[in-house]
Amino acid sequence: TKDNQDSKPEAIRGISLTSVFVNSEPVREDQVQNAIKFLSHPRGDRISASIGKSVLHLFKTQITELGLYNMANFIVCHNKEKFNTTKHRLRLTFTQRTTVAETTDPLFPINIFDLRPYDQLINKVDVNKTELFDVIGEIVNFSEVQTQNQGGISRKFMDIELEDDERKKLSATFWGEFVDEIVPHLLSANNQPIIVVMQLIKAHKYQDSYSVRNTWNASKLWINPNFPQSDEFKTRFNIYIDLFI
Repeated sequence: TKDNQDSKPEAIRGISLTSVFVNSEPVREDQVQNAIKFLSHPRGDRISASIGKSVLHLFKTQITELGLYNMANFIVCHNKEKFNTTKHRLRLTFTQRTTVAETTDPLFPINIFDLRPYDQLINKVDVNKTELFDVIGEIVNFSEVQTQNQGGISRKFMDIELEDDERKKLSATFWGEFVDEIVPHLLSANNQPIIVVMQLIKAHKYQDSYSVRNTWNASKLWINPNFPQSDEFKTRFNIYIDLFI
């Protein structure tokens, strides 16, 4: 897509819908609710798209997470959101003319995560606090559930320590729904490893070091998922353990 095509409807073939979330942060009265789609091209490209509230009803039942679709007739604009959900400089906007057709392709790679190496955060390499990304790791330590009161609102959180397949550690803070989702697994783990993927999270800097945390609207927690990327992590993780036993 070229810059001079920013307002021209576009057709995109072979799109895998890798993530869906609802952004409830008001921008304008007619855009109080946007459904944001993350689209992965066979080459591995990713671009985000938004569906305005006025047309959300047209697509709400047509599109599901991890589905594969041919889509056409978008409006293309520059990606200038508060948080960048992809690195692509452009984004797509659905309109009443946008068409969606489900398709199948067994060769289409379902690599839904944009995994960030721990080294990049630990060594503070090109960390952009406005960018949302993904991390994977085993939970090796965690705190008690705590609450924070701010502006009359009480929010629960807990501190988590993640470890990757090279035994590097990364601090994370789980907020709100992440706490609700992970606590039952922590209580019933029976010494079995808990592998999590934190999807669409942000970096947080404190005293010259970075940790990660979920956002209120965009982030998703995958617990012991079974996707190619998480299966590869588990394989590498087990190999590393075997080497040092």
